[in-house]
Amino acid sequence: MLDSIDHQIIRVLQRDGRTSNVEIARQIGMSEATVRKRLERLVSAQMIRITAVPDAASAGFSTIAFMTLSVDLSQGGQIAGEIAQLPEVRSIYLTTGGSELIVEAWFTSSDDLLRFMTQRIGCIPGIRSTATSHVLKTVKDGSRWVLPVASPPARSGGG
Repeated sequence: MLDSIDHQIIRVLQRDGRTSNVEIARQIGMSEATVRKRLERLVSAQMIRITAVPDAASAGFSTIAFMTLSVDLSQGGQIAGEIAQLPEVRSIYLTTGGSELIVEAWFTSSDDLLRFMTQRIGCIPGIRSTATSHVLKTVKDGSRWVLPVASPPARSGGG
């Protein structure tokens, strides 16, 4: 469970993942040792990852696509694992609803997207159907998401 100090540390790092422990401590009013220990705990518990997030267009990936895939339920995990290994795939989700998988992938061109769909996705047994949405413009991506402060659980009972 994250407390308010963890949230403050994470928010500073979300603005700039290269912020030093000393600077984080200064911004949140804690000691550097406290920040260092908390960061070590957050990372070792896999509550956060500190990583670089490339910008798709600047990295040469002008085509971003989201694909929904309907798959045989008995093979969903296996298919997701196989697709997750493809280098173009940025994220993949097992879902409920009209399809079982949602895939985000980045490509250098529409031709690369076409090859991906026909030569990679189209060859995987157990995929029943696909629908692809080509991103025209990214308004907000996951790297811009700010961790919200969790609300305390509602209390039940009477007065």
